[in-house]
Amino acid sequence: MVDSRWRTVLAVTPYIVLGLLVAFMLLAQWGQWARLTPILALCAAYGLWVLVMRTLPFRWRDRPSAIAVFLAGAIVLNLLLVLREGSFGFLAIATFSFAYSLAEWPWELLPVAGTAVVAGLAQSSGFRADPAGVAGTIAVILLNIVVMCGLSFGLHRAEQNLHRTAVHDERARLAREIHDTLAQGFTGIITQLQAAEQASDDAARRRHTESALALARDGLAEARRSVQALRPTALEQTSLGDALTGVAHSWSTRTGIPAALTVTGTARPLPTETEVALLRTAQEALTNIEKHAAARRVTIALRTDAAGVSLEVRDDGRGFDAVERVQRAAEGSGGYGLIAMRERLEAAAGRLVVEARPGRGTVVRAEVPA
Repeated sequence: MVDSRWRTVLAVTPYIVLGLLVAFMLLAQWGQWARLTPILALCAAYGLWVLVMRTLPFRWRDRPSAIAVFLAGAIVLNLLLVLREGSFGFLAIATFSFAYSLAEWPWELLPVAGTAVVAGLAQSSGFRADPAGVAGTIAVILLNIVVMCGLSFGLHRAEQNLHRTAVHDERARLAREIHDTLAQGFTGIITQLQAAEQASDDAARRRHTESALALARDGLAEARRSVQALRPTALEQTSLGDALTGVAHSWSTRTGIPAALTVTGTARPLPTETEVALLRTAQEALTNIEKHAAARRVTIALRTDAAGVSLEVRDDGRGFDAVERVQRAAEGSGGYGLIAMRERLEAAAGRLVVEARPGRGTVVRAEVPA
Protein backbone atom coordinates (compact mmCIF):
# COMPACT_ATOMS: atom_id res chain seq x y z
CA MET A 1 0.00 0.00 0.00
CA VAL A 2 0.97 3.68 -0.26
CA ASP A 3 3.90 4.64 1.92
CA SER A 4 4.10 8.21 3.21
CA ARG A 5 7.33 8.75 1.25
CA TRP A 6 5.48 8.00 -1.97
CA ARG A 7 2.48 10.27 -1.46
CA THR A 8 4.05 13.39 -2.96
CA VAL A 9 5.51 11.39 -5.87
CA LEU A 10 2.20 9.74 -6.64
CA ALA A 11 0.40 13.06 -6.39
CA VAL A 12 2.46 14.94 -8.98
CA THR A 13 4.24 12.39 -11.21
CA PRO A 14 1.29 11.41 -13.45
CA TYR A 15 0.37 15.03 -14.13
CA ILE A 16 3.97 16.05 -14.85
CA VAL A 17 4.61 13.15 -17.22
CA LEU A 18 1.23 13.58 -18.91
CA GLY A 19 1.76 17.34 -19.31
CA LEU A 20 5.21 16.87 -20.85
CA LEU A 21 3.91 14.26 -23.30
CA VAL A 22 0.97 16.46 -24.34
CA ALA A 23 3.31 19.42 -24.87
CA PHE A 24 5.63 17.25 -26.97
CA MET A 25 2.71 15.99 -29.09
CA LEU A 26 1.36 19.49 -29.69
CA LEU A 27 4.78 20.79 -30.75
CA ALA A 28 5.50 17.83 -33.02
CA GLN A 29 2.05 17.46 -34.65
CA TRP A 30 0.45 20.90 -34.41
CA GLY A 31 -2.36 21.24 -36.92
CA GLN A 32 -2.90 17.47 -37.37
CA TRP A 33 -6.12 17.61 -35.44
CA ALA A 34 -7.60 14.43 -36.85
CA ARG A 35 -4.71 12.58 -35.23
CA LEU A 36 -4.31 14.78 -32.17
CA THR A 37 -7.95 14.98 -31.05
CA PRO A 38 -8.41 11.34 -29.94
CA ILE A 39 -4.97 11.38 -28.30
CA LEU A 40 -5.77 14.55 -26.37
CA ALA A 41 -9.14 13.07 -25.37
CA LEU A 42 -7.41 9.96 -24.01
CA CYS A 43 -4.89 12.14 -22.16
CA ALA A 44 -7.73 14.09 -20.59
CA ALA A 45 -9.42 10.82 -19.65
CA TYR A 46 -6.22 9.53 -18.00
CA GLY A 47 -5.77 12.78 -16.07
CA LEU A 48 -9.40 12.84 -14.93
CA TRP A 49 -9.20 9.16 -13.97
CA VAL A 50 -6.21 9.84 -11.68
CA LEU A 51 -7.85 13.01 -10.33
CA VAL A 52 -11.15 11.32 -9.42
CA MET A 53 -9.81 7.95 -8.29
CA ARG A 54 -6.63 9.01 -6.45
CA THR A 55 -6.18 12.76 -5.95
CA LEU A 56 -9.60 13.85 -4.67
CA PRO A 57 -10.05 12.81 -1.03
CA PHE A 58 -12.94 10.40 -1.42
CA ARG A 59 -13.16 8.01 1.52
CA TRP A 60 -13.64 5.00 -0.72
CA ARG A 61 -10.48 5.52 -2.77
CA ASP A 62 -8.28 3.26 -0.59
CA ARG A 63 -10.66 0.31 -0.63
CA PRO A 64 -9.15 -2.74 -2.39
CA SER A 65 -11.96 -2.82 -4.94
CA ALA A 66 -11.49 0.87 -5.78
CA ILE A 67 -7.73 0.40 -6.14
CA ALA A 68 -8.27 -2.59 -8.45
CA VAL A 69 -10.68 -0.60 -10.65
CA PHE A 70 -8.32 2.38 -10.72
CA LEU A 71 -5.27 0.30 -11.73
CA ALA A 72 -7.22 -1.54 -14.44
CA GLY A 73 -8.53 1.74 -15.86
CA ALA A 74 -5.09 3.39 -15.79
CA ILE A 75 -3.51 0.43 -17.61
CA VAL A 76 -6.25 0.37 -20.28
CA LEU A 77 -6.02 4.14 -20.90
CA ASN A 78 -2.22 3.91 -21.05
CA LEU A 79 -2.54 1.02 -23.52
CA LEU A 80 -4.93 2.95 -25.78
CA LEU A 81 -2.53 5.89 -25.83
CA VAL A 82 0.44 3.66 -26.66
CA LEU A 83 -1.48 2.02 -29.53
CA ARG A 84 -2.01 5.49 -31.02
CA GLU A 85 1.43 6.93 -30.21
CA GLY A 86 4.39 4.90 -28.98
CA SER A 87 5.92 7.81 -27.06
CA PHE A 88 3.17 7.44 -24.48
CA GLY A 89 5.13 4.46 -23.22
CA PHE A 90 6.78 7.06 -20.96
CA LEU A 91 3.41 7.39 -19.20
CA ALA A 92 4.05 3.86 -17.91
CA ILE A 93 6.41 5.52 -15.40
CA ALA A 94 3.35 6.86 -13.57
CA THR A 95 1.35 3.68 -14.08
CA PHE A 96 4.19 1.55 -12.72
CA SER A 97 4.49 3.76 -9.64
CA PHE A 98 0.80 3.23 -8.91
CA ALA A 99 1.08 -0.53 -9.49
CA TYR A 100 4.08 -0.87 -7.16
CA SER A 101 2.62 1.31 -4.42
CA LEU A 102 -1.11 0.66 -4.23
CA ALA A 103 -1.60 -3.08 -4.62
CA GLU A 104 -0.84 -5.61 -1.90
CA TRP A 105 1.71 -8.34 -2.52
CA PRO A 106 1.40 -10.68 -4.42
CA TRP A 107 -1.57 -9.08 -6.22
CA GLU A 108 0.62 -6.19 -7.33
CA LEU A 109 2.21 -8.59 -9.85
CA LEU A 110 -0.97 -8.37 -11.95
CA PRO A 111 -0.94 -4.58 -12.54
CA VAL A 112 2.86 -4.63 -12.78
CA ALA A 113 2.70 -7.29 -15.51
CA GLY A 114 -0.13 -5.42 -17.27
CA THR A 115 1.88 -2.19 -17.26
CA ALA A 116 4.94 -4.13 -18.47
CA VAL A 117 2.90 -5.27 -21.49
CA VAL A 118 2.04 -1.64 -22.24
CA ALA A 119 5.70 -0.61 -21.90
CA GLY A 120 6.81 -3.52 -24.12
CA LEU A 121 4.31 -2.56 -26.85
CA ALA A 122 5.58 1.01 -26.74
CA GLN A 123 9.21 -0.10 -27.00
CA SER A 124 8.44 -2.36 -29.98
CA SER A 125 6.06 0.02 -31.74
CA GLY A 126 8.57 0.52 -34.58
CA PHE A 127 8.90 -3.21 -35.34
CA ARG A 128 7.57 -4.50 -38.66
CA ALA A 129 4.38 -6.54 -38.84
CA ASP A 130 6.18 -9.60 -40.21
CA PRO A 131 6.89 -12.81 -38.25
CA ALA A 132 10.29 -11.54 -37.12
CA GLY A 133 8.72 -8.29 -35.89
CA VAL A 134 5.96 -10.14 -34.05
CA ALA A 135 8.51 -12.44 -32.41
CA GLY A 136 10.58 -9.42 -31.44
CA THR A 137 7.52 -7.72 -29.92
CA ILE A 138 6.68 -10.82 -27.90
CA ALA A 139 10.29 -11.08 -26.70
CA VAL A 140 10.34 -7.41 -25.63
CA ILE A 141 7.03 -7.79 -23.78
CA LEU A 142 8.19 -10.93 -21.99
CA LEU A 143 11.47 -9.26 -21.04
CA ASN A 144 9.56 -6.31 -19.57
CA ILE A 145 7.30 -8.63 -17.60
CA VAL A 146 10.23 -10.62 -16.19
CA VAL A 147 12.27 -7.53 -15.29
CA MET A 148 9.44 -5.50 -13.75
CA CYS A 149 7.91 -8.43 -11.85
CA GLY A 150 11.42 -9.35 -10.67
CA LEU A 151 11.84 -5.79 -9.44
CA SER A 152 8.52 -6.09 -7.64
CA PHE A 153 9.68 -9.27 -5.93
CA GLY A 154 12.99 -7.65 -4.98
CA LEU A 155 11.24 -4.62 -3.48
CA HIS A 156 8.94 -6.94 -1.55
CA ARG A 157 11.87 -8.89 -0.09
CA ALA A 158 13.70 -5.67 0.79
CA GLU A 159 10.59 -4.38 2.57
CA GLN A 160 10.31 -7.64 4.51
CA ASN A 161 13.97 -7.40 5.57
CA LEU A 162 13.52 -3.78 6.65
CA HIS A 163 10.45 -4.78 8.67
CA ARG A 164 12.31 -7.61 10.39
CA THR A 165 15.20 -5.25 11.17
CA ALA A 166 12.80 -2.65 12.56
CA VAL A 167 11.07 -5.28 14.73
CA HIS A 168 14.43 -6.54 16.03
CA ASP A 169 15.62 -3.01 16.81
CA GLU A 170 12.38 -2.17 18.60
CA ARG A 171 12.57 -5.36 20.68
CA ALA A 172 16.16 -4.54 21.62
CA ARG A 173 15.15 -0.98 22.53
CA LEU A 174 12.30 -2.18 24.73
CA ALA A 175 14.57 -4.75 26.38
CA ARG A 176 17.08 -2.03 27.22
CA GLU A 177 14.36 0.31 28.46
CA ILE A 178 12.77 -2.39 30.62
CA HIS A 179 16.16 -3.20 32.10
CA ASP A 180 17.04 0.45 32.64
CA THR A 181 13.69 1.39 34.20
CA LEU A 182 11.79 -1.54 35.68
CA ALA A 183 14.73 -3.78 36.59
CA GLN A 184 16.76 -1.00 38.15
CA GLY A 185 13.69 0.31 39.93
CA PHE A 186 12.80 -3.09 41.36
CA THR A 187 16.37 -3.54 42.55
CA GLY A 188 16.24 -0.25 44.40
CA ILE A 189 12.78 -0.98 45.83
CA ILE A 190 13.87 -4.37 47.13
CA THR A 191 17.00 -2.85 48.68
CA GLN A 192 14.98 -0.14 50.44
CA LEU A 193 12.33 -2.58 51.70
CA GLN A 194 15.00 -4.89 53.05
CA ALA A 195 16.61 -1.92 54.79
CA ALA A 196 13.19 -0.96 56.21
CA GLU A 197 12.77 -4.46 57.66
CA GLN A 198 16.15 -4.19 59.37
CA ALA A 199 15.71 -0.60 60.56
CA SER A 200 16.17 -0.04 64.27
CA ASP A 201 13.56 2.72 64.66
CA ASP A 202 10.34 3.95 63.07
CA ALA A 203 11.96 7.04 61.53
CA ALA A 204 14.52 4.99 59.62
CA ARG A 205 11.87 2.46 58.61
CA ARG A 206 9.64 5.27 57.32
CA ARG A 207 12.54 6.83 55.40
CA HIS A 208 13.34 3.60 53.58
CA THR A 209 9.66 2.94 52.85
CA GLU A 210 9.23 6.42 51.38
CA SER A 211 12.32 5.88 49.23
CA ALA A 212 10.82 2.62 47.93
CA LEU A 213 7.56 4.38 47.07
CA ALA A 214 9.44 7.17 45.28
CA LEU A 215 11.38 4.60 43.26
CA ALA A 216 8.15 2.84 42.34
CA ARG A 217 6.56 6.09 41.12
CA ASP A 218 9.65 7.07 39.13
CA GLY A 219 9.92 3.59 37.61
CA LEU A 220 6.28 3.62 36.54
CA ALA A 221 6.65 7.04 34.91
CA GLU A 222 9.84 6.00 33.10
CA ALA A 223 8.28 2.73 31.93
CA ARG A 224 5.40 4.64 30.35
CA ARG A 225 7.79 7.02 28.62
CA SER A 226 9.97 4.15 27.42
CA VAL A 227 7.03 2.40 25.75
CA GLN A 228 6.20 5.67 23.99
CA ALA A 229 9.89 6.15 22.99
CA LEU A 230 10.05 9.51 24.80
CA ARG A 231 13.04 11.20 26.42
CA PRO A 232 13.65 10.17 30.05
CA THR A 233 12.09 12.52 32.58
CA ALA A 234 15.54 13.51 33.85
CA LEU A 235 16.44 14.94 30.42
CA GLU A 236 13.09 16.46 29.52
CA GLN A 237 13.77 20.03 30.64
CA THR A 238 17.42 20.07 31.68
CA SER A 239 20.94 19.47 30.40
CA LEU A 240 22.80 16.18 30.59
CA GLY A 241 25.12 17.56 33.29
CA ASP A 242 22.20 18.68 35.45
CA ALA A 243 20.43 15.37 34.89
CA LEU A 244 23.52 13.46 36.03
CA THR A 245 23.77 15.72 39.06
CA GLY A 246 20.20 14.83 40.01
CA VAL A 247 20.79 11.12 39.44
CA ALA A 248 23.99 11.15 41.55
CA HIS A 249 22.34 13.13 44.37
CA SER A 250 19.27 10.85 44.51
CA TRP A 251 21.40 7.71 44.41
CA SER A 252 23.77 8.99 47.09
CA THR A 253 20.87 10.05 49.33
CA ARG A 254 19.27 6.64 49.00
CA THR A 255 22.40 4.50 49.42
CA GLY A 256 24.43 6.66 51.77
CA ILE A 257 27.48 6.35 49.47
CA PRO A 258 29.06 9.69 48.51
CA ALA A 259 28.91 10.32 44.75
CA ALA A 260 30.80 13.34 43.40
CA LEU A 261 30.18 14.66 39.87
CA THR A 262 32.59 16.80 37.86
CA VAL A 263 31.77 18.36 34.50
CA THR A 264 34.60 19.66 32.30
CA GLY A 265 34.70 21.18 28.85
CA THR A 266 32.25 23.40 27.01
CA ALA A 267 28.75 21.97 27.05
CA ARG A 268 27.12 21.75 23.64
CA PRO A 269 23.85 20.27 22.34
CA LEU A 270 24.06 16.52 21.90
CA PRO A 271 21.77 14.18 19.95
CA THR A 272 18.97 12.79 22.09
CA GLU A 273 20.22 9.25 21.49
CA THR A 274 23.67 10.18 22.85
CA GLU A 275 22.28 11.90 25.95
CA VAL A 276 19.96 8.98 26.73
CA ALA A 277 22.79 6.45 26.24
CA LEU A 278 25.10 8.35 28.62
CA LEU A 279 22.38 8.89 31.23
CA ARG A 280 21.36 5.23 31.18
CA THR A 281 25.00 4.15 31.38
CA ALA A 282 25.47 6.22 34.53
CA GLN A 283 22.27 4.84 36.06
CA GLU A 284 23.24 1.24 35.27
CA ALA A 285 26.77 1.72 36.61
CA LEU A 286 25.41 3.16 39.86
CA THR A 287 22.89 0.31 40.16
CA ASN A 288 25.70 -2.23 39.77
CA ILE A 289 27.79 -0.42 42.40
CA GLU A 290 24.88 -0.52 44.81
CA LYS A 291 24.25 -4.22 44.20
CA HIS A 292 27.78 -5.62 43.98
CA ALA A 293 30.64 -3.23 44.75
CA ALA A 294 30.42 -2.51 48.48
CA ALA A 295 32.03 0.81 47.57
CA ARG A 296 32.75 3.66 49.98
CA ARG A 297 33.01 6.40 47.36
CA VAL A 298 31.99 7.01 43.74
CA THR A 299 33.15 9.68 41.29
CA ILE A 300 31.39 10.57 38.06
CA ALA A 301 33.14 12.63 35.38
CA LEU A 302 31.50 14.11 32.27
CA ARG A 303 34.01 15.50 29.77
CA THR A 304 33.31 17.33 26.52
CA ASP A 305 35.99 18.35 24.03
CA ALA A 306 36.65 18.54 20.31
CA ALA A 307 36.99 14.75 20.10
CA GLY A 308 33.54 14.09 21.58
CA VAL A 309 31.98 13.40 24.96
CA SER A 310 32.90 10.85 27.58
CA LEU A 311 31.36 9.71 30.84
CA GLU A 312 33.35 7.90 33.52
CA VAL A 313 31.92 6.25 36.63
CA ARG A 314 34.60 5.11 39.06
CA ASP A 315 34.20 3.32 42.42
CA ASP A 316 36.58 2.02 45.07
CA GLY A 317 34.69 -1.21 45.67
CA ARG A 318 35.60 -4.87 45.45
CA GLY A 319 35.90 -4.93 41.65
CA PHE A 320 35.61 -8.06 39.48
CA ASP A 321 37.17 -9.93 36.60
CA ALA A 322 36.05 -7.75 33.68
CA VAL A 323 36.93 -10.29 30.97
CA GLU A 324 35.03 -13.08 32.69
CA ARG A 325 32.01 -10.83 33.30
CA VAL A 326 31.84 -9.74 29.63
CA GLN A 327 32.13 -13.36 28.46
CA ARG A 328 29.35 -14.45 30.81
CA ALA A 329 27.12 -11.62 29.59
CA ALA A 330 27.75 -12.57 25.96
CA GLU A 331 26.90 -16.19 26.74
CA GLY A 332 23.69 -15.15 28.47
CA SER A 333 24.76 -16.46 31.88
CA GLY A 334 25.55 -13.06 33.33
CA GLY A 335 23.59 -9.87 33.83
CA TYR A 336 22.08 -7.89 30.98
CA GLY A 337 23.51 -4.57 32.18
CA LEU A 338 26.77 -4.61 30.23
CA ILE A 339 24.99 -5.73 27.07
CA ALA A 340 22.38 -2.96 27.40
CA MET A 341 25.03 -0.29 27.99
CA ARG A 342 27.12 -1.47 25.05
CA GLU A 343 24.12 -1.67 22.68
CA ARG A 344 22.96 1.82 23.61
CA LEU A 345 26.40 3.32 23.05
CA GLU A 346 26.95 1.46 19.78
CA ALA A 347 23.59 2.76 18.53
CA ALA A 348 24.94 6.27 19.27
CA ALA A 349 28.23 5.45 17.42
CA GLY A 350 30.05 5.21 20.75
CA ARG A 351 31.81 2.51 22.75
CA LEU A 352 31.91 1.13 26.28
CA VAL A 353 35.15 0.50 28.20
CA VAL A 354 35.13 -1.44 31.48
CA GLU A 355 38.26 -1.56 33.63
CA ALA A 356 38.10 -3.70 36.76
CA ARG A 357 40.28 -5.94 38.91
CA PRO A 358 39.28 -7.90 41.98
CA GLY A 359 39.82 -5.71 45.03
CA ARG A 360 40.82 -2.66 42.95
CA GLY A 361 37.47 -1.07 42.14
CA THR A 362 35.79 -0.54 38.78
CA VAL A 363 35.81 2.09 36.06
CA VAL A 364 33.00 2.24 33.51
CA ARG A 365 33.73 4.64 30.66
CA ALA A 366 31.36 5.60 27.85
CA GLU A 367 32.87 7.42 24.88
CA VAL A 368 30.95 8.98 21.98
CA PRO A 369 32.95 10.76 19.26
CA ALA A 370 31.97 14.20 18.00
